[in-house]
Amino acid sequence: MRVRRFSALRRSALTLSTIVLSLVAVTCGKETSSPPPGASQLAFKVDPVNATAGSAVAPAVVVEARDGNGALVSDFAGDVTLSLGANPGGGTLGGTTTVKAAGGVATFASLSIDKKGAGYRLKATSGSLTAAMSATFDISAGPATQLAFTTQPPTGVAGAGLAPAVTVSARDALGNVADGYTGSVTVAITNGTGAAGATLSGTKTVAATAGVTTFAGLSIDKVGTGYTLSASATGLTGVTSATFNITAGPPSVLVISAQPTATVAGQPIAPAIVVTARDNMGNTATGFVGMVTLGITPGSGSPGATLAGTSSTAAAAGVATFSSLSIAKAGTAYTLTAAAAGLTGVTTDAFDITVGPTAKLAYVIGPTSTFAGAPIAPAVQVAAQDAVGNTDPTYTGSVSVTLAANPGGAALSGTTTVAAVAGIATFGDLSLDKSSTGYTLMASATGLTSITSSTFDNIAATGSQVVFAVQPPATATAGAVITPCLQVAVKDGFGNIATAFNG
Repeated sequence: MRVRRFSALRRSALTLSTIVLSLVAVTCGKETSSPPPGASQLAFKVDPVNATAGSAVAPAVVVEARDGNGALVSDFAGDVTLSLGANPGGGTLGGTTTVKAAGGVATFASLSIDKKGAGYRLKATSGSLTAAMSATFDISAGPATQLAFTTQPPTGVAGAGLAPAVTVSARDALGNVADGYTGSVTVAITNGTGAAGATLSGTKTVAATAGVTTFAGLSIDKVGTGYTLSASATGLTGVTSATFNITAGPPSVLVISAQPTATVAGQPIAPAIVVTARDNMGNTATGFVGMVTLGITPGSGSPGATLAGTSSTAAAAGVATFSSLSIAKAGTAYTLTAAAAGLTGVTTDAFDITVGPTAKLAYVIGPTSTFAGAPIAPAVQVAAQDAVGNTDPTYTGSVSVTLAANPGGAALSGTTTVAAVAGIATFGDLSLDKSSTGYTLMASATGLTSITSSTFDNIAATGSQVVFAVQPPATATAGAVITPCLQVAVKDGFGNIATAFNG
């Protein structure tokens, strides 16, 4: 009986203990603040992985709604939105970026990013839920499809390397540098741009390194505006650069841009002679404004010739123009030499100076003093000349001489009208019969200006007769001095007093 009562009491004690433990458990639970049911945060179940720019991130990114204990809240059906939490490449997140959760899970199957970069992260948000950040992932460039100028060609100096160096990158369809591309890229002057006939020098075909091709040392020889370069590579879409200009280098040499031509003596050489300062590549050095001087090249043309007109002039934009130059002496194979300080000089092509229209007469050999009755020697020569004194070798007209000053009342004998030969009339037998000082001859020809000679004397010849210069009077007184005094003269055969006679 006692045993039964003890067993009943023991069972009652165990039941009470159970109730007490249950109450304690409930009480302890309230003291530890068990989370309320429902979603409170987001978490990435499947993080994004490395992908190619523009391609879908695969496998699909999965985001879950979880409670405070990190458990999936399967009844959550809200919208979840993804954005770029870290954007090292400046990319844009494409695809469906807002998805309604199903069973507490949002799956993003079409995400993509257009710009390559390392260390991208996605951020998941949904209303008041705690946002989640994904693990980092990288976006790499797609296959190369096109070229682009990374460094455009700059304005440069003819013949000098373009600096900074031109660079061309191979890019994928979204414009990312395709750093895996190592093919060769070629650049050339775009047809129809810049100066006609220009040449691009330097290494024009170069293999890419990590998708980028660098062209160091490119140069263009001709000055011009609006140049462009074209880049090409097998299998890729080519590209044309922005426009750029090429300017002249420093002046180094002179060149004759407009050569002298055959010209009449004394007349301006026309068209004008033009001298240009050029750089080492042959371009006009438009910045040159120094003095340029022209002169007759020693040993060319006619001896003693001089260059008249303005023979030194300042260049304008690298060009010196000589419009008033002339040479008075006719001659063949003249050349002119151009010089400027610090520049290599230049000599023109040969040219001739021709005789102008016959305009006047001139004594080549004038009359000299001689004896009465004797031919004037050397023979008098008269030339038909142009206005500046060149003998006209084609003139064959008649030239006449007469006494212009005749102090002795002499008669001019000999051939006084002579036809010119090669422009010169020679009078080989002229003589005067009366001695005196200060004679002159005048030469004349139809249509030409006459010329008077220098003075010359005619001297009496050797005495050949004795004559009374003063005759005795018809009558005289015996023993008285005869007056006027008698004078006896020794004369030559022309009646001139032989002043040299002292016998």
